[in-house]
Amino acid sequence: MLLVVGLIYGGKPVGGCVGVIRVEGELFSSGGGVLGGGASAREVVGWLEEARSDAGVKSVLLTVNSPGGSAAASKEVFEAVRRLDKPSVAFLGEVAASGGYHVASATDWVVANPNALTGSIGARATFLNYRQLFEKLGLREETVKSGALKDMLSGYKDVSDEERLILSQLINESFDNLVSDIRTARGEKVENAFFRQALDARLLSAKQALKAGLVDELGVERKALEKAVVLGNVSSVGDVCVFESKRTLADLINVFGASIGRGAATALGSAPKLEFS
Repeated sequence: MLLVVGLIYGGKPVGGCVGVIRVEGELFSSGGGVLGGGASAREVVGWLEEARSDAGVKSVLLTVNSPGGSAAASKEVFEAVRRLDKPSVAFLGEVAASGGYHVASATDWVVANPNALTGSIGARATFLNYRQLFEKLGLREETVKSGALKDMLSGYKDVSDEERLILSQLINESFDNLVSDIRTARGEKVENAFFRQALDARLLSAKQALKAGLVDELGVERKALEKAVVLGNVSSVGDVCVFESKRTLADLINVFGASIGRGAATALGSAPKLEFS
């Protein structure tokens, strides 16, 4: 759904508009959290593609308030932002950490609220070990497998040294991909000692992120919008096109059901996913 604000002629504000796209909550490849919470990469990428192909959208403002989430989801959004052939600005709200910062880094200019939390540049895989609980309940999991590591990270057994090594290699590769993307997008801005120090996944204040080269300036969302107006040569800050979804009751019920299923699968020790969070 595209909501257009401003003096309209022929469906778009005179002089074009700034396309506003919001990334709110945890990042998922598709769907969202309970009752629509979370950001669907599929949905955000769709909005970015629509903004890219719409000649009336002169620049894009990506507002990010996300702690991260699926590594695959943030990569999809990052690449979609990089495909934009028009100016882009990111605004970091209360928190834009890990995968949340990953998607913001792809823009041409990053503005952070002075009280924003960002950084946390790292990857992880989380799983549940319920072996002792099952033993207390008299339950036991039986597995018939084709390979020695087919039940790797089963919640019913402790992680072996071999499994931990394999998983660490996967996580480190994902982390390297994340850092490579940020360096590609930010260039010389992050070629400094403080950025390298921040790769221990620490949270950063907005001022620290500025020092590390992760952001270009501090300010409120209005400043980010003004930057997008200037870069896109848009007439005024009132000329915005907001990309958003209009959810029906059926959509909310489907999302709620998907959230329950995802939570149950995690609790029962399904295969872990790589996360930037």
